[in-house]
Amino acid sequence: MGKLKIIYINLPLKKALNITIVCSLFIAFLGAMTILLATRSSYYALVAENPENPALHWHDFFTISTVGVYVCAVIVAGSFIFYKLKLYTPIKALTDGIEQIAVDNLDFSVQYDAEDELGMLCKSFERMKNELQNNYKRIWRMTEERRKLNAAFAHDLRTPLTVLQGYTDFLEEYIPFPEKEDAKLLETNRMMAYYIKRLEDYVEVMNTIQKLEDTPVKVQTISIDSFMKMLDDNIKLTAKEYGKDISVINETELQEVRGDISLIFRVLENVMKNACRYAENEIFVRLYEQDHLLYFEVIDDGAGFRPEALEQALKPFYTSGLSGTSHFGLGLNICKILCEKHGGSITISNISDSGARVQFSFLLEK
Repeated sequence: MGKLKIIYINLPLKKALNITIVCSLFIAFLGAMTILLATRSSYYALVAENPENPALHWHDFFTISTVGVYVCAVIVAGSFIFYKLKLYTPIKALTDGIEQIAVDNLDFSVQYDAEDELGMLCKSFERMKNELQNNYKRIWRMTEERRKLNAAFAHDLRTPLTVLQGYTDFLEEYIPFPEKEDAKLLETNRMMAYYIKRLEDYVEVMNTIQKLEDTPVKVQTISIDSFMKMLDDNIKLTAKEYGKDISVINETELQEVRGDISLIFRVLENVMKNACRYAENEIFVRLYEQDHLLYFEVIDDGAGFRPEALEQALKPFYTSGLSGTSHFGLGLNICKILCEKHGGSITISNISDSGARVQFSFLLEK
């Protein structure tokens, strides 16, 4: 019996289904004939006793009903056997695997070794899981190496920068008067001081990025009213600082917001300040919910992103050179890092008539 079960499980689905149907019909036929033969003697006895006996009608009804119930039972049993042996086990294994991946757990194995189509699917799923696990390990190693490189880079730069800063301070203090012959030296000294300060700022930015990657998401729950009050206060301060008109539309039906509120507002502040630098007069902020994600859409009435910026602005160290400020081009990249830490994303685009659109989202924790 065990060997038959193994052979059946390894059959292709179509062949197994055909065999199940044929066997069910054959068993149903044998059972029906057995019932009819078993009841024939009693039927003839009733006829011999009284051809007009009313019990004959009940006898026919009982026989037909019994045959019908038996045939249905055999078909149901065959269907159950096919489902249990050929469908239930692999489908459950795949469903369990998908649920494990959904919660970022790859420490499992899909156990189904049949040679049929679903067995091949389970093996392909297992290979995909193993490849995904290997990719995770590879990404983790790359991230760890980059983190160590950033830390070493920042550490190695600090000492020479400190020394250079000391020399520039010394030169500035002991050059008594900026006479004409000393003008070039003084200008060189000032440029050295400027670029040293830029390098120091760069080191601090790199350390900031590393800290962001290391900082865990701290989930908290606040009511939507409290969240919108915080948002309005934040918007008012930004609008006053930059002299822009900022409108907020809340299209969510949330009763509460569950997530890292500090992280969410940090991204919002970065995006809003970036929009204010390029907007002419107005900025529109829209909130909505979709697929367990809280979305923010920020639209300004400026000139929009240049084609190059649409491709590069989310990458580190990209600057457009249009804002008139001296920065390292890490604002939107930091926003990208923070959104992804919170299970969301960020995209940039231009609207049809004029202006830029920045859309970012955060996973609403359950």
